Amino acid sequence: MTSSILEIMDMWESISQKPRARSLFRARNQGLATAATEILTAEHPMTLRQLFYRCVSSGKLANMQSEYKRLGRVMTTLREYGNVPRTWLVDHLRQTIKPSSWSGLADFGSAVRDSYRKNFWAAQAVHLAIFVEKDAVAGTLQPVTEEYDVALHVCRGYASISFAGSIADEWAMIEKPIHAYYLGDFDPSGFDIERDLREKLSRYSGVDFEWRRLAITIEDFDDYDLIRLPVKQTDRRTQKFIEAHGEACAELDALPPVELRRRVEDAILSHLDADEWSRLKQIEAVERNSINSFCDKWEKPNLDSVGESESDG
Repeated sequence: MTSSILEIMDMWESISQKPRARSLFRARNQGLATAATEILTAEHPMTLRQLFYRCVSSGKLANMQSEYKRLGRVMTTLREYGNVPRTWLVDHLRQTIKPSSWSGLADFGSAVRDSYRKNFWAAQAVHLAIFVEKDAVAGTLQPVTEEYDVALHVCRGYASISFAGSIADEWAMIEKPIHAYYLGDFDPSGFDIERDLREKLSRYSGVDFEWRRLAITIEDFDDYDLIRLPVKQTDRRTQKFIEAHGEACAELDALPPVELRRRVEDAILSHLDADEWSRLKQIEAVERNSINSFCDKWEKPNLDSVGESESDG
């Protein structure tokens, strides 16, 4: 899912050699701009907070809110002036709501062509689901889950009855093994949100399922030199958390997006029947050709019939 080394080098050369990039910042922020752009070039897409934690881990920033705001200002300038593509930083907290509409049948036919996708998982031996605690991190995982057509469930904190119930109702009708993967903060809230979600899914669905935490794990602190945040002593779940996991906390955003995507992709591929997947891709290609032939008729209206209608008028 990551860019090749040559692609990264080409992108970085293009970005770093823009004349205006050198005059945008004072010396204090020029180094930060360079470091942040290098990280984004290799690991995009990611959120601003993920980029902040990567800069902190590399020693370019202190773990302070003022430094987070400073990075935000730098990235705003870089994107406004075109030195960094706007799409490299994602924001899934805001959305645009608009009903679908088309300029005509040809435009609609194009949408139909692009939207058809065969459900490959219907023929796979298992059902997969990915859960992520934070909406902000979902944007970095979405390229992987979309590629493999796996459901990405965004919790946004504790799961509501409606959210967990709708997933559980679907699971109750599935007659094959279910494997669920979770990504969340390593702190009292993150583990309790995970516990609460598992219990609701189990209670509402009435089925057994396999569950595994992909991130953050205790090993990640040493493997990725994560910032060890203190446990909030005012949290009523603190003592239980310390007994089970120790006194260090970390946010999901602290792990490199490339690593998060790798873990999700590895989890998916561990269940995927590659031969069956390849066979279904061939079937999908044939079905797409049928759809294209049908849509071609919309894009080439019968002008003779139109003329006859106008004459009759």
